[in-house]
Amino acid sequence: MIRLIGLVLVVATMTGCLFVVDSRESIGDQQWNEGELDRVDVGSTRADWIRNNFGSPDRVSTYDNGREVWRYRNTSERESEIGLFLLFNINIERESAETLALEISDGVVTDYWVEKR
Repeated sequence: MIRLIGLVLVVATMTGCLFVVDSRESIGDQQWNEGELDRVDVGSTRADWIRNNFGSPDRVSTYDNGREVWRYRNTSERESEIGLFLLFNINIERESAETLALEISDGVVTDYWVEKR
């Protein structure tokens, strides 16, 4: 009987041993958002509108045919601290990034895409 009570106490104390202590997400550099991206119209949005609304590109690639690809980067970071069996904590960090690439030719956006990492 004493063994059964001891076993029940051990099992009862172990049921809540794996838990998230703290979780937070921080947004890093944000150069663009979905609302602004929805306003980009391929073939008619001008490069000066992009620069006025998104700012200076993070990176510009120029090609021989005069075409340019402007890249804007958004970053965020998520950190979680997990307690395990009330003995120690594990920190988990994850960084994510999205890059908006806009192809510009003759001062007009001709294509765009989002690269996720």
